[in-house]
Amino acid sequence: MRPVILKTGTLTPEAIAAAGDFPQLFAQVMGWPLSRFHIVDPRLDPLPDPRGVDGIIITGSHDAVHDHHPWSVRSAAWLRRAFEAKIPTLGVCYGHQLIADAFGGETGVNPHGLEVGLTEIERLEDDPLFEGLGARFEVMETHRDAVLRPPPEARVLARSAQAPVQAMALGPHFRSVQWHPEFDVETMRIYVARRREALDAQEGSGATAARLAALRRLETGRRLMANFAAYYLGVAS
Repeated sequence: MRPVILKTGTLTPEAIAAAGDFPQLFAQVMGWPLSRFHIVDPRLDPLPDPRGVDGIIITGSHDAVHDHHPWSVRSAAWLRRAFEAKIPTLGVCYGHQLIADAFGGETGVNPHGLEVGLTEIERLEDDPLFEGLGARFEVMETHRDAVLRPPPEARVLARSAQAPVQAMALGPHFRSVQWHPEFDVETMRIYVARRREALDAQEGSGATAARLAALRRLETGRRLMANFAAYYLGVAS
């Protein structure tokens, strides 16, 4: 078992120095060595035949899916082939939006504004991905773009106050979440601080300070990734 991490972006230099880039964070939260993953950067690398892939995790990115960069369009077509091949796949943040775009949904700037820091998620449907999590639970996220309309065949699994499509299921093998289950407190702190100007403009002076003060370790990300490993990849995390 050696899942692909489709690395669609890179964290800030400060975040990488503190805890590592996306692949390192996913390896850490799953409790796996980094060597257990096949890291593919679609901006630079050829995409492997999806029929020979054990599973796929699609990372976040500072890019926007709705800009339809050539590498992103190629990745979307590759994901459609992976879906046909029934490859277990988890899209995270950009990956969540990429799956929506690939299968006929719509993405764009969230009309309800920026979400950053700890966010409460409301489950709308039961799914193995959420085993051990409550009807409401907190997650870490940072995003300005969102899924505005899910694909016709998708089931919306969760929402938040500002984003009605926080998690999706597409068939039995594809799942996606808008939040970052791989983030730790230090990475989240860096991104909240990075969004200070926009967050304070949106919610009022002191909003960033309040979000920073509220940060604490969560177990929801580790639980979700363990569920993905167990129920979709078929291995213990």
